[in-house]
Amino acid sequence: MIAMTQSRTKRLTAIHGWSGVVLGLLLYVVIVTGAVAVFAHEIGIWSQGGVHAEHGLSGKVDRHLRKSAREIDPKFYEEIFVSNDENGALRLSFRTHERNPATGNIEDLAINLKVDPQTGETLERKEGFIRDIAGPDRAAALERFLVDIHVRLYVPAPWGLLLTGILGLMMMAAAVTGFLMHKHLIRDAFLPARGRERLVSARDRHVLAASWSLPFGILLAFTGAFFSFALSLGVPVLATIAFGGDQEALVEMVLSTQGEIDQTPAPLASLDYILADTTERVGNAPRTLLIEHYGIASARVTAFHQPASGDLTSQNLLFDGVSRAFLGVKPALGQVPSTGSTLVSLMAPLHFGSFSGLISKIIWLALGLAMAYVTATGLLLWTRRREEERVWRRFNRAITITIWGLPIAMIGSTYGFLVTLPAGDTMWWTPASFAVAALASIWMGVGKRDPSATYAKVLGILCLGLPLFRHVMGGTSWSEALLTGNGIILSIDILLVIAGVLLLRPAGQEALRTGPRVIEAAE
Repeated sequence: MIAMTQSRTKRLTAIHGWSGVVLGLLLYVVIVTGAVAVFAHEIGIWSQGGVHAEHGLSGKVDRHLRKSAREIDPKFYEEIFVSNDENGALRLSFRTHERNPATGNIEDLAINLKVDPQTGETLERKEGFIRDIAGPDRAAALERFLVDIHVRLYVPAPWGLLLTGILGLMMMAAAVTGFLMHKHLIRDAFLPARGRERLVSARDRHVLAASWSLPFGILLAFTGAFFSFALSLGVPVLATIAFGGDQEALVEMVLSTQGEIDQTPAPLASLDYILADTTERVGNAPRTLLIEHYGIASARVTAFHQPASGDLTSQNLLFDGVSRAFLGVKPALGQVPSTGSTLVSLMAPLHFGSFSGLISKIIWLALGLAMAYVTATGLLLWTRRREEERVWRRFNRAITITIWGLPIAMIGSTYGFLVTLPAGDTMWWTPASFAVAALASIWMGVGKRDPSATYAKVLGILCLGLPLFRHVMGGTSWSEALLTGNGIILSIDILLVIAGVLLLRPAGQEALRTGPRVIEAAE
């Protein structure tokens, strides 16, 4: 128990309430989309139904790279990225750095190749500045949209990142003040609800969810704000101070693996040997290889791995590109290990819950939904205490619409993606379908005393219909998924069916609309 005077408690209550109310609805959107974005990659696999390269690089990488390099201008040997695309094809990106006349900045000029991993045949070739030739991946439109709406609320850079950074700070303020206001944190974590129809029951549920998710909320708020402000403010400010605004030069300095370059010609060591070596050291195959200074004595090869079993952070192993000697683990920042590099490398796994495979992701999803519940019920309780004022009653209506409208809009964007995946513009229709479903949700929520039952039925039908609709639109069937060992498709389909059944059951509808009814009953 933290002892506080009455005046200090009132100030903390005011900070706690207003930090959640001022931008509370946007905070709810960021939290819910963040919980879903934890599984964005898995949702991408489910929505495409393709065969993702889940086991990292393997096969005849060395032979295909050398064959392709012979057909490339040596000026592009400065950096070569090697990876697989979503269907297993080999991606080779040969890069150099030149000033882009369109922007006036030093940028990556590249030749991107897509190579058949079996025959070595070049399937696709693009040349130009990365920003011009990378282009959107139609098949990954849904995955990207879910991440973008969480990271920047689909607001143009840098304003979207600034907004989510501010929301992260507000979330931290609400979480810290909530922690300080908790007089019996351990007891409240096991507090049962008291009475179905009483306001104290809604408050109990809010306190119970908050007690379990407070530490998680502080962690998410801090790491989220770090990412938002580092990308929107940190990099541009440092680049302006140290490199005259050249962000590429800043990144090159921070991520470089060596200092002075030895231009003596020298053949690259066997990439297949390096792949085998790095796989044995880490325990899993790398997702990406970076070859710097191909064909000269200063060649370096960096293997980028997913976190090994039991590790919090990923391991990036550095090899001498000529002698193939292992040079050590490449820090996230700089050329030597440091406390700052360690802290930065911890931010992503702690924010996205990717440090222990599916187990940690499931925990992060559950805690994220708990935080969303805390945010929603906190907003409802705030308006309940001010129900005599019309503005707060209207705000309550907006809360109810947002609580239900957001998941309906996200499901709507999925339907739009599946419709246009075979031949349409998924990059446009995915967010457009989200907007259409959001407008429909607003229309459903206006004018009705308690629209929660209608929302539950609509959302339940959409969830139940999504697995069948995915299959009808050419997606992988359950039998094909079983034969190929693609458990992700089956798991997400089953979860959607379960969610749909629970939403359509009267008992489930009653439980799901308890929060909004607390407010509506007083009007």
